[in-house]
Amino acid sequence: MKQKAVMWIELGLIVVLSGALLAQCISFKKIRPVVREPAAPGESTLSYSPPPPPKLQWDTVKQLARLRDLVTPKVEKITEDIYLARGFALGSVQMVITDEGLVIIDTTETQEAASKILKRFRKITDKPIRYIIYTHGHLDHVHGSPVFREKGTEVIATKDAVEFMKRDFELLKEFHARNRLNQAGRAAPEYSRKLPIESPVRGFRELGGFVWPTITFDQEYSFELGGKKFELYHTMGETPDHLMVWLPDERVLFSGDLYYQSFPNLSTPMLEPRPVREWYESVDRMVAMQPKYIVPAHTAALIGEDKVREILTNYSKAIRYVYEETVRCINQGKTVDEAVHSVRLPAELAELDYLQELYGRVDWSVRGIYAGLAGWYDGRGTDLSPLPPNIPAREVVLLAGGADKILSRAIELQGADEHQLVCELCDIVIDANPEDKLAHIIKASSLEYLGYTGGNLNMFGFYRSAAALERKAAGIKP
Repeated sequence: MKQKAVMWIELGLIVVLSGALLAQCISFKKIRPVVREPAAPGESTLSYSPPPPPKLQWDTVKQLARLRDLVTPKVEKITEDIYLARGFALGSVQMVITDEGLVIIDTTETQEAASKILKRFRKITDKPIRYIIYTHGHLDHVHGSPVFREKGTEVIATKDAVEFMKRDFELLKEFHARNRLNQAGRAAPEYSRKLPIESPVRGFRELGGFVWPTITFDQEYSFELGGKKFELYHTMGETPDHLMVWLPDERVLFSGDLYYQSFPNLSTPMLEPRPVREWYESVDRMVAMQPKYIVPAHTAALIGEDKVREILTNYSKAIRYVYEETVRCINQGKTVDEAVHSVRLPAELAELDYLQELYGRVDWSVRGIYAGLAGWYDGRGTDLSPLPPNIPAREVVLLAGGADKILSRAIELQGADEHQLVCELCDIVIDANPEDKLAHIIKASSLEYLGYTGGNLNMFGFYRSAAALERKAAGIKP
């Protein structure tokens, strides 16, 4: 009995001591995040004269010949039976003539452009259109399809294309309509300056009205028409649903968007991540097929086995290099911004004419690869549960001595052509007070300069839209 009493006393002491220790470690006070929203700063009062509209840079002028080629309608004869219609809009259309009818590959983005193309095709042949093939479900490949569809026309795509188009044109219809207009530089056209040259990016106003596929396949599909054999292969890259069309007897490969004359658009800033590793693997498959002709959905065809092999080999090397270097940065623990500033194409690839950053960009590609392989949190703590941007922005404006102080520096930097920094300073003021008209106007001017000096078609469109939206926010037209 005595031993039991001692045991109970010892157990009681343990409980008391444990409770005392727990009391030091545990707080029963309800913890809530402390969020103090500072008052919005007053609107800036500086006088400001916007700089003159930006002029085209000499490097941009040198690219205008290529841009004019993109916007000049033409139907090019590739072989006796194959024609490429390009320059009518962003997306091209390819026609294969057989003894029993036509095969149309891709249909461009507008019915207006498609009608012009069909009219030109009908000067070449009056044969019926038996098949339409979608290389993938992007709008610049499918939206002209009603023009080409005739009674009995079959429409072929991968099974994945159906789900891809349902997502883009039904589930995310408003999102894609808005973002495609932004990419085209047409987010707020009434607040934009007139372009010095017509943009090849046209017809992104509406989503819908295309013809759904009637034949779908998983990995491979083939058919014969009029003595010609068509082999279709699922080749991921530009999109997960992508395919290529191979005519083995003619050694003609219709590559869709797996190749065009620019560093490829491995990541579009306002769209989902793309399968980059699968992209270069698909290009490697193309090289192994030893094509004599590559007919892309954008830009001119490649003709000649040696030329095709050299260009596609380097194209694959460039994509692989950016992918593998970005993966290396991820494994080293670098942030996406650190990786963006360290990944560059090797000089022997960067200097090639067909790998210039005219449509895609290496830095955007790095960001897209990060988005596809890594999460959104950078490990530094701050971004795990951030405050609304207006709260820290208002503190910064207060510390700076008001919006006038920040915008005065922005105007000074604008005169020194430091336009990216100008935009970031203006964003602080705009986050703190979205009603500050001057911040919007200063930023709009710098955005225009960034667009004219970027040397990239998509970048120009995005900056043009952004500048127009800033003017719209201020209620001031150019």
